[in-house]
Amino acid sequence: MSDLTILFGRPERPESTDDRFEIEVLAAEELGIESYALPLDPVVNGEPERALRRLPRARGRRWLYRGWMLSEDEYTQLHEAISDRGEEMVVDPESFAEATYAPNYLPLLGDRTAQACWTEGESIEEAWEVAQGLGPPPWIVKDHVKSAKELWHRACFVPEGADFDRFAEICQRLLDERGDRFERGFVVKKFLELAHLGGWTAEQRRVPDEHRLVFWEGELVAHAPYYDLESELDRPSQFAFLGRQIGSPFFTADVARLATGGYTVIEINDGGSSVFPEQLDPREVYRAMLA
Repeated sequence: MSDLTILFGRPERPESTDDRFEIEVLAAEELGIESYALPLDPVVNGEPERALRRLPRARGRRWLYRGWMLSEDEYTQLHEAISDRGEEMVVDPESFAEATYAPNYLPLLGDRTAQACWTEGESIEEAWEVAQGLGPPPWIVKDHVKSAKELWHRACFVPEGADFDRFAEICQRLLDERGDRFERGFVVKKFLELAHLGGWTAEQRRVPDEHRLVFWEGELVAHAPYYDLESELDRPSQFAFLGRQIGSPFFTADVARLATGGYTVIEINDGGSSVFPEQLDPREVYRAMLA
């Protein structure tokens, strides 16, 4: 796919530079893939055309977004601005939304993932009510896109025996943490006990045996442990069904080994904003895109 060009999107003044996209710029260059930087501030502010002024003259490229997470509206506006140039993005807005928002992809996974329910809006009372259908805690709580697992015990994990007040405290902390990037509503998932690797995360959570899988045009093209610890993924082919279930041409899936054996799908993510794990060489993904 010789016209494939990567669009690396980052804020003009990122709070952190530890997103590994600089490594990917070098990987793309090594493989002869054109790439350009995209300032995200105008995109987030509803002016994607202004962000695209820095790009070279249109010549029928297919743009692959790689960058910080955008909302569906922001991505759609970027897609439309690219289309107005007479060019296209590899991932259309419908595919982006399917792989980004939990209420879109969870019904496609069936019993391959934890039982879940969700709400529209920020009502903690409604989230508590619908969560009763899951049975008693422990639960995991997030918004439609993202959790605050970096605050595992304060804004993500609802422990066994938690009452409404404890649940509300965790949900409010999630709302505070996500701020104006809180996406649409709450998702509450039944907590599944995962197999663990050695060590603990920064938030005093045992490191789960979790892996990130990368799918391109329906095929599993790369995978690596989510955390930078050695772990083997049993029979990667068992996850090939995801390439058929999820309609996006570029997405990632996070899967984890259960304490009782077998695997569960933790979540699906748009490929464009998924950070590749430390042990995943981005050249492996980009070579698959060129094949």
